[in-house]
Amino acid sequence: MLASTLKKKVARGRETVGVMMGLSFWPGYLEICKREGLDLVVLDLEHGALDPHRVEELCRTARLLELPLLIRPQSCDADQVKRCVDIGAAGVMIPWVETAAQLEVLFNALYSPPKGRHGMGGPGIMAVDGVRAKDWARIEDNLFVICQIETPLGVQFAPQVAACGWVDCLMLGPYDLACNLGLTDQYLKSPKHLRAIDQVRDAAQGRRSCAGMVVGTGEEARAWFDRGFDMILIGDLVGHLAQGLGRNLKAARPAHKKGAAVR
Repeated sequence: MLASTLKKKVARGRETVGVMMGLSFWPGYLEICKREGLDLVVLDLEHGALDPHRVEELCRTARLLELPLLIRPQSCDADQVKRCVDIGAAGVMIPWVETAAQLEVLFNALYSPPKGRHGMGGPGIMAVDGVRAKDWARIEDNLFVICQIETPLGVQFAPQVAACGWVDCLMLGPYDLACNLGLTDQYLKSPKHLRAIDQVRDAAQGRRSCAGMVVGTGEEARAWFDRGFDMILIGDLVGHLAQGLGRNLKAARPAHKKGAAVR
């Protein structure tokens, strides 16, 4: 049911691994992700361009596969967040969270009255049996909510985000954070950047929330798990295609021996 398995795994303190989907949107990728044992996929609509019909198709496919598919909208805009829930996503990953006003907008957009201001409807109702109050509650209880910390102000605000019982994970946006710290060319090398990342991790752990990180490879993922993070997103699916293709071509075309003839 939506993100119920993911929420349980995170609550038990288990390491969770996901990927981004923002450059290519073939539904078959979701079958591969499920087969390989990924815990979640984040459909990136902040940077990717996709029509609503394909978004609904991907959400429905993921739901039938019992693979949590979260959506990252362009911003913490009420209409965008409401659309994510209505279209059947298992949750949301909100970029650039840094103010109490954003959290208020997010809460009201996720939850129906009397808690919030979301008028439920849309294809997402296919996840439940009807349109009664208990059906809406079942959807809301099984949404996974990630807030991304990507700015210096967001780092300062992270403890308040982690204190919200309805937020499941604080996810670093490490590259944007480096840019906003003026450290673009010192990405993951500057002590200031690394300290800010650790601050967000500590804020999440201080409230027994999930601390998340975005990386590019499995080796990097292992290193950040060992550094105390709970959830890792290992790049974009297309990046995995490029990495796998590169490894296969390297194996297929070994370096020529010095002086050997080239065919």
